[in-house]
Amino acid sequence: MRQSSRITFRSTFRIKISDRESDTLIGYAGDVSECGMKLLSDTPVEPGSELKLRVRMRDREGEMRQVDVNMICQWSLENTRTGFFEAGLALQEETAEYVRLIEGMRKLRKEKA
Repeated sequence: MRQSSRITFRSTFRIKISDRESDTLIGYAGDVSECGMKLLSDTPVEPGSELKLRVRMRDREGEMRQVDVNMICQWSLENTRTGFFEAGLALQEETAEYVRLIEGMRKLRKEKA
């Protein structure tokens, strides 16, 4: 059962997800929560695989924010409607930086509402 609600995005390309070790872009976040995210990618991710990721996005002031996280793939499938592969990723261990990033997004959404 989901432990926290997801934040979804109108723009698929808002949050970039890169392999932390090679700094290679692997996809974009389709949604995020304090527990993980849905990754949208051109290539599939093997369920059970451990990923060392860098989450990057611009804040309201145009500053680049990035957070390093370790995640594990829970599920993966191809979305034939969009052409993307989707993967459900869960945090391996909670990091204060990642939680602050998500909490900041929630706060901004509430201010806009």
